[in-house]
Amino acid sequence: MKQPNINNLSPVLITIYDRLDCLQNAITHLKNNDLAKHTNVYIVSDNAYDTKHQQIINKIRTYIKELDNKQYFKKVEGIFWDKNKGSFDSIRDAMNYIFSKYDRLIIFEDDILVSNRFLEYMNNALEFYKDDKRIMSIASHTHYKNITYKSYPHEVYILQMYSPWGTGIWRDRYNDIDFEIKDINNFLNNKKEVERFNSISRHMLEILKDMLAKNKKYGDVIVCYNMFKQNRYTIYPIKPLSVNRGHDGRGEHCGTDKNWQNQKLINDFLPKLVKDIQLDTKIAKNTYRAFYSYKRDIVEKSLHKLGIHKQVRFIYKKIKALLIK
Repeated sequence: MKQPNINNLSPVLITIYDRLDCLQNAITHLKNNDLAKHTNVYIVSDNAYDTKHQQIINKIRTYIKELDNKQYFKKVEGIFWDKNKGSFDSIRDAMNYIFSKYDRLIIFEDDILVSNRFLEYMNNALEFYKDDKRIMSIASHTHYKNITYKSYPHEVYILQMYSPWGTGIWRDRYNDIDFEIKDINNFLNNKKEVERFNSISRHMLEILKDMLAKNKKYGDVIVCYNMFKQNRYTIYPIKPLSVNRGHDGRGEHCGTDKNWQNQKLINDFLPKLVKDIQLDTKIAKNTYRAFYSYKRDIVEKSLHKLGIHKQVRFIYKKIKALLIK
């Protein structure tokens, strides 16, 4: 495979709120890529929604300003919002800004650590699949459980699922996303469509419903929904070129999970790309099983139907607190 053109590399966008240590770790890993010194890096910093956070946000912005002098990257530009936008609007407005200059970008949050060949893989894949309109995005992450199988012949695979833990996307695909999901009510009233969406992974529908119930916008599940409606896919590597270190209780929507938090990052791996790659049904089934949760999909769903979920959750927390003591 041809090496990426160093004069035409995709920019990187990193998003952050109040975790300076995470950003520092992310930068340490990103700068270890050979292409780092040829790459423009943008870091979007949302402003404080609570005045208690203003001091750390000011420190983060000072750190970002000083990064450009380190010469780890071709250029570092901070995107600093004057007012708090919330994560969805902060990220979307930053992406709009970058897409006014470039036709593709690489994006990840501050709690993502990337491998030493991450930039090479991302740039290669964005160029390799640019004309394959079936492909919505490029992922650098894969599940910690065994998704692929021993006889699988490739080093990448596709799923009808979006992964935000290190993503490459083109401007034209991004512009095709309906962030308002205008047809959502028709979809939810169509049992066959809901079942088909659920067959990809049952966790996505629950996140989508939670978003609607709270009248919020979760970018990840909105992209998943659009991929489903448009019959598009994401390219995944068979080994993780990025890992999420936000499962320590501080990450938004992540909670605490030792398996995700301690997933091993694979260095010195550059996946071979495959033209016209097709969905592997065995990998799709393995993914469904990997994301399946007996607690979420059976127990909690049953408790909600019985109308006793809140009461049982309250009792569970009380018992757990007593056991910890």
